[in-house]
Amino acid sequence: MSSYRLVFIHGFLEDASMWKHIIDGLTKNGSLVSTPELPGHGENTFIPEEKTAESYCQNILDQLSLKPEEKIFIIAHSMGGYLSATLASMIPEKIVGLCMFHSKAGKDSPEKIEDRKRAIIAATANKDLYVSTMINSIYYEANRERCKKEIQYQINRAKDLSIEAIVSAQEVMIQRPDQIEFMKTRNFSLFYFLGDKDTSLPLDVMNAEIAQLPGAVAYIAAETGHMGHYASTREALMFLQRCINISK
Repeated sequence: MSSYRLVFIHGFLEDASMWKHIIDGLTKNGSLVSTPELPGHGENTFIPEEKTAESYCQNILDQLSLKPEEKIFIIAHSMGGYLSATLASMIPEKIVGLCMFHSKAGKDSPEKIEDRKRAIIAATANKDLYVSTMINSIYYEANRERCKKEIQYQINRAKDLSIEAIVSAQEVMIQRPDQIEFMKTRNFSLFYFLGDKDTSLPLDVMNAEIAQLPGAVAYIAAETGHMGHYASTREALMFLQRCINISK
């Protein structure tokens, strides 16, 4: 039996339900599984007054209620991964592994920060249009027809988010700290699952990050955008199972 808990953290405009088919497809070897939700997302209506990665991570930790001796393996998508890099720096002794699933430990570039500021304006002006446009854009165009049910499901769920939740999440992503230096000194396994057509996280950016982190293991899914858990489910399951097995 595994001696750690599996923690799945979803991304921006998502909720814990995005992981169901992934969790169901994994051999968990008796591990407990937790699916905390980001502030303002899903069933978690709480939004910290302080818009920082640390305050969002503390909310995640509050949901987990970890026992003193408990260890965790984190699988985190997009914004969930951005936060998990900080979360791991807050409790490094509890982490046995971290899979950055279409995510990164580094901070935003100046260009990405400007994109997020424009997103705040767009979401404030017309939330539903912003949500629909954003979710469609993170799928590789060639996969949109095949994944149309998943896309529509995501859009329907995300439309329940408040403007405050969307704006707060963007503000947290803008100011989040760079965790590359921490990751260089980590004592846990580090994995990356990426898509070769992911415009949110271009491969040149990700290769530069991974090159700085000795021992990091990466898998690049072909013909895949930012949503590999839907567009490349079989590959995602195989890689995540490998990550879990390595980190026993």
